[in-house]
Amino acid sequence: MYNTTKTRPLSFVSLAIVLIFPLCGYGEVNTKISPLDSKILVTIDGGSATKKSPIAQALAKKFNLVYIETGALYRTIAHVLIQAGIMPESKNENEINEFLEDAKCECLLEDWKIKFSINGVCLTAKELRAGDINANVAKYSSLFKSINDFCTKRTQEVINLKEIQEFNGIVAEGRTCGTYIFPEADVKFWLMAADSDKIDFRLNVEKEVDNPIERDELDFSRTFHPVVKPKHAVEVWTSSRSMEENIALVSAFVEQKLDLKKHSKLQKSKIMSSRHRQKPSPI
Repeated sequence: MYNTTKTRPLSFVSLAIVLIFPLCGYGEVNTKISPLDSKILVTIDGGSATKKSPIAQALAKKFNLVYIETGALYRTIAHVLIQAGIMPESKNENEINEFLEDAKCECLLEDWKIKFSINGVCLTAKELRAGDINANVAKYSSLFKSINDFCTKRTQEVINLKEIQEFNGIVAEGRTCGTYIFPEADVKFWLMAADSDKIDFRLNVEKEVDNPIERDELDFSRTFHPVVKPKHAVEVWTSSRSMEENIALVSAFVEQKLDLKKHSKLQKSKIMSSRHRQKPSPI
């Protein structure tokens, strides 16, 4: 069983140290180049009910980023499969594979959020969290590798949307964003919370009745694409501070990386401009 209660929270003193030494230890930041070039790619992963969605959405609004809720695609697939009578208990991998081969997936940008459509079905935020979906989505993803592969590939394709260029980048939240979907992300976060806080957040804030602890047990123990902390991810223990403090904490890292990106772009622009002005040498 996944247990986060023994993990030490990240204090604001630690934050200051990390910002001064961004490439050392606890707050190590990935230095690989993002496929978005001068734009930023942020991932937020973690267990159920660790406040991933509200934090990711706050980042999207604050820094003009496109928001991707990767779980929405898994949930849409679960809905379509349930409607087709293909339940996870059947463990019929061939039937699932045939469904995915024929499935038409579309990624749509609505305002600043990505919406996924499967065979013309695009669910609202409320519909995505219907009881039957909550009860089965983790079962589908833990039993069928092809579903994980399908969702990973389709989510990666969001980067190719031309509308992305109007934003400063992308923030993707879910369970495997920084490990399998966007391993090259500029900044990765790994959110954790005490089991009691997860249950409280799920029932009283998200107003859902499924058990986040049981959901984590399925996702953390599956044999393929298991949910793990991404390499170089900044750990954030969300139980020890308010939502506003959590948002301020992750915002500091994103702002630092955005500044570095903008500085790098400016320097590159100056170099190219200087080369353009240079007169050709005489032969």
